[in-house]
Amino acid sequence: MTRPFLQALLLGGALMATGAGGQTPVPGGFFPVLVHAPGDDRPQLLGAAAGGRWLTAAGTVPRLKGQERYLRRSLGGPPVAVTGDTPESFGEPCPDAYAVAVRPAGLPDQFQVFTAAGLNARPRPVTALPVGNETYRQIVRTELLRRGLNNPKVRLVGLTRSDLDGDGTLEVLIEATSYGERSGIHPPPVGQPGDYSLVLLRHVVRGQVLTVTLGADIAPQTPVNADAPLPTRPLATLSRLAGIADLNGDGRMELVLYGAYYEGSSYTVNEWTPARGLTDTPLQTGCGV
Repeated sequence: MTRPFLQALLLGGALMATGAGGQTPVPGGFFPVLVHAPGDDRPQLLGAAAGGRWLTAAGTVPRLKGQERYLRRSLGGPPVAVTGDTPESFGEPCPDAYAVAVRPAGLPDQFQVFTAAGLNARPRPVTALPVGNETYRQIVRTELLRRGLNNPKVRLVGLTRSDLDGDGTLEVLIEATSYGERSGIHPPPVGQPGDYSLVLLRHVVRGQVLTVTLGADIAPQTPVNADAPLPTRPLATLSRLAGIADLNGDGRMELVLYGAYYEGSSYTVNEWTPARGLTDTPLQTGCGV
């Protein structure tokens, strides 16, 4: 299994507020979580929240008997009710990763998160924005220039807006990826000069717009030193936002992040607040060699 490759707000120049918010008491109950990436035939089990605790995938498996009801959501999309089967191990080399078939089947070309039907996993709207937005293209361009790409090819692949922590301010997550070669969603084995993958979070603290890097892989356009041959990056890694949802009912929405290289992929669930930044949870899965 691979360790994920992971390491909020301009709205066209306007800041929006939605009212005060914050953490709410965590509800009792058992809330399993599944996740699906483009090209997967079945969702994977991430784990669960139970009685205020996070459960790993292995700790969740014995509690799933089949016929669990979930709500399936893509980023910004409406919920769709589905029913899940019992988990099935991937087997070697990933015996601790589990697939869960659902009915009806998901959308094969989209990231999707499946949350327990009895959980209010979207307490606030999650909106997918048009990726042609010039404001965000310039934000990505500035970040790539800062990281050493002299003439970056800006390619936005996702823009998502939401109030993650319920404090009344909206965050924006920016995804940008450009590879000279790739196979489906997976990056090529080796990053060519100028290749990159970025996930950024834009948020506002006391009127100041700040940028947080959630995932980044940059292949420099020139060798690290004069004797280094091209290509300059031995392994290309992709970072994407797979989902946004409140997975334990505490009123704050977690980020489901996806990482991939040419022989494997992984997911992590991360909590985020302006004060603490990004923190890991035990909810993670993946498979690779």
